[in-house]
Amino acid sequence: MATSTFKIYSIEGIDYDAVIAKYRQLCEEGEREIDASSVSVYGGDVRYVQVRKPRKPLKDDARILNKAIYLVHTIAYRQSTNQEEGVEGASLQMSVLQKVLGEDVYELLRVLKECGYISIYAIYVIGKSSRHYKVNGSIITEECSNFTIYKYIAKTKELLKEAVYARLTAPEFKALYGENFAERYIKNLNLFKIRNIKGFEKFVNEQIKQNPDVIPYYNFLKESFKSDLKIYSIDGNNRIYHILTSLKRELKEYINIRFSIDCRNSHPLLFNYFIFYSKGISIDLSYLISSILFNYSIHNSNNYYDIEKLCNILIENNIDKSIIAKFTDDELLYIYKTTTGRFWDDILQAHSDYDRAEIKEKMFAEVFYSKTSRIAWKEFAKDFQEQYPNVYSLILRWKEPLKHEDLQSCLLARKKAVQVNEATYMDSQETALPNVMMDLESEIFREVLKSLYRKRIPCVHIHDAVVIPDTRARVDVDKVESVMRDVYKKFGLHPTFSVDTY
Repeated sequence: MATSTFKIYSIEGIDYDAVIAKYRQLCEEGEREIDASSVSVYGGDVRYVQVRKPRKPLKDDARILNKAIYLVHTIAYRQSTNQEEGVEGASLQMSVLQKVLGEDVYELLRVLKECGYISIYAIYVIGKSSRHYKVNGSIITEECSNFTIYKYIAKTKELLKEAVYARLTAPEFKALYGENFAERYIKNLNLFKIRNIKGFEKFVNEQIKQNPDVIPYYNFLKESFKSDLKIYSIDGNNRIYHILTSLKRELKEYINIRFSIDCRNSHPLLFNYFIFYSKGISIDLSYLISSILFNYSIHNSNNYYDIEKLCNILIENNIDKSIIAKFTDDELLYIYKTTTGRFWDDILQAHSDYDRAEIKEKMFAEVFYSKTSRIAWKEFAKDFQEQYPNVYSLILRWKEPLKHEDLQSCLLARKKAVQVNEATYMDSQETALPNVMMDLESEIFREVLKSLYRKRIPCVHIHDAVVIPDTRARVDVDKVESVMRDVYKKFGLHPTFSVDTY
C-alpha cells in the first residue's frame, strides 16, 4: 500500500546489514550475565546465568530492517525532542515498544548498543526512568515512504494515547485526584501559549545558528503549541509529564507564564520526613522543629554552622531536651540546611568545577538512589557520608528496608510495599527509597493542585514547582505560597520557596 512520504530520524552512517547480522547472532546466542554471588575479592572464576534463552530470529531480512529503522527513529526522535536541563538522551516506554515490535525489541536494543550506535546508561532524574538511551554520532532526518514503518509510528502514538487515557480514567487515579481533576488539569495546561512569537523566533534562530542539532526540538515545540496541549505520560508514582516538563529554562520568558514557585532542594528536603519518622516524631512536632529552624540563622559568612546554637534555639522554643537528644548533630544540620534551602548551594560552593545540574545528577546517582552501599569510586557519596554519617546510615538502611521493622512500617504507612503482606509494588528493595520519596512528592503536589483548583486558581505543576499562566485571573504569589506551605505542613515539612516571574 502506497503512502505519502514522511520524515524519520536516523543515525548518520548506520550499517543496517551489520545490524541484521548481529540481530541474528544475538537471537541464536541468547543473553548471559555474571552471577553476582560468584564474584569474590579473592579472584577466581565467575559463573554466568542465562537471562534470555536462545531463540529463532526472524527469517525475513526486510522485517528485521523495518523494525530496526523504526527503533532507531524512536530513540533519535526522543533524544532530539527531549531537552531537559542536565539530561542526555531520553527514556523509552518499553511496554509500548514491546507491543509494537514484540520480543525483537530486546535483541535490537542490544544490537544497537554492541555495534556502538547507542549508549544505554543509568541516569537519575527525578521522576524519570533510570535507564536512558543516547545516540552515538550525528542524528539526521530523511524522507520515508515505507508503509510498515508508518504503521509502527501510528501504532506507537495510539498506544501512548491509550495509556494516558487509561491512567486518567482509572478508578485508582480518580480516587486520588477526584472525578474532574484530569479535565481541569488539561484545561489549565492549554492556557499556556507562546506570547512573544517574534522574540521566540529570534531566540530559536540564534540557537540553531550555534547548534543545528536543536532544530528538531524547536520544531517539536512550535508544532506542539499550535495544537491542543496534552499529557504525555503518567509514571508509576502518578507524576504527570507534558510540554512544560521538559521546557528549557531560557524559553520560559517567551511563554505566558506569570510566575512559578518551586521548593528549593525539594528532594533532599523530602528525606526529612523519613528522618523524623525514624525517630518516632509526630507530624506536628516535626513541623514545629522545622519551622523553628527555618526562622533562625546558625551559619556565618565562612559557612561555619554552629550546632550548639541550633540546639539552644530549639530549647529556647520549648522543644524538650529528650526530643533533641534523639537527633545527632549531622541529622540536625541536614534538616536545617534542607529546610532553609541551602543544601545544593553549599555543595555547589564546595564543588565549583560542577554546575548545579551535574551536582544533582551525581548526588541522586551516588547517594539517594544508588542501589549499592559501595562508595569506593563515588566522590559525592564519600563527601556526603563524611558530613552526614548518620543521615547516610539511614539511607543505606533504606536499601534493604525489609530487614528493618521501622522501615517496613513506613513502607506500609506510605502504601508502598516490597513483598510485604504478599503485595508487591516495586521491582526490588533497592528501589524502595526513590519510590517512596517520589510517591511522597507526588502526594504533596496532588494536594497542592487540588487545593489551588478549589480556590479557582489556574495552574499546572512541574514535579516540585507550581506554574501560573498569565490570564485575567487575579493570582498573587503569597496566595499560592500559602497553599503550598499548608500542604507541606501536613507532612511535617517547612520548605523554602523560590519564585521566578516572567
